[in-house]
Amino acid sequence: MYMTMRSMVLFVHVIGILALFVALTMEWLTINLLQAAERPGLSKPAISALAAVPRFTAVAVLLILTSGIQLASQVGVLRSGWVGVSFGAMVIVALLGVAALRPLIRTLTSGRFENDAAAIRRETSRSFVRASLRIRISVALAIVYLMIAKPDAVDAAAIAGLGLVVGILISLFRQRDRVEGVNDGMAAAGGSRWS
Repeated sequence: MYMTMRSMVLFVHVIGILALFVALTMEWLTINLLQAAERPGLSKPAISALAAVPRFTAVAVLLILTSGIQLASQVGVLRSGWVGVSFGAMVIVALLGVAALRPLIRTLTSGRFENDAAAIRRETSRSFVRASLRIRISVALAIVYLMIAKPDAVDAAAIAGLGLVVGILISLFRQRDRVEGVNDGMAAAGGSRWS
C-alpha cells in the first residue's frame, strides 16, 4: 500500500510539472497569436485563452507543491538544500509571471483595445512580457533538474542561478535580434527607427 500511495503522489507531481509547462506553452502560443492577429475579432479567443493561463498555472503549482512536499517528507529530504532552493526558484517564477501577465491581461480584457489590432500587438510585444516568459521557462527547467539531481544547497543555488542567467541572456539576445530586424526592415523601406 505504501508503494501504491507513493506512486500516486509521484504521478500527481509529474502531472503538475507537465501542467506547468503546458501553461507556459499556452502563454507563448497565445501571445504569438495576438501579435500576429490582423483583425481584432481574431484576438478574442486568444485573449480568453491567455486570461485562463494564471488559473491553469495556479492549479499546476498547487499539484506540484502538495505532492512535492508529501514526497519530500516521505523520502526524508524536506530539509535538503535543493528543496529550499526549488521553493525559492518557484517564488521567482511566480513573481515574474504575475508581474508580466497581470497588467497585460487586465489591459487586454478591459475592452479598450477591442477594435484595435495594432494596440493589441503593441501590448503583447512589450519586451518584459517576452523576457519574463523566457526566464520562467529557463528557471522551471532548472527546477526540474534540481528534482532529478538533488544536489546540495550550494550547487542547487548555482544551478537555479544559472537557469535565471540563461533566461536573461536568451531574452537579451532575442531582444537585440528583434531590434536589428526592425532596423533592417526600416532601412530597406528607406526610413529609420528614429524618423
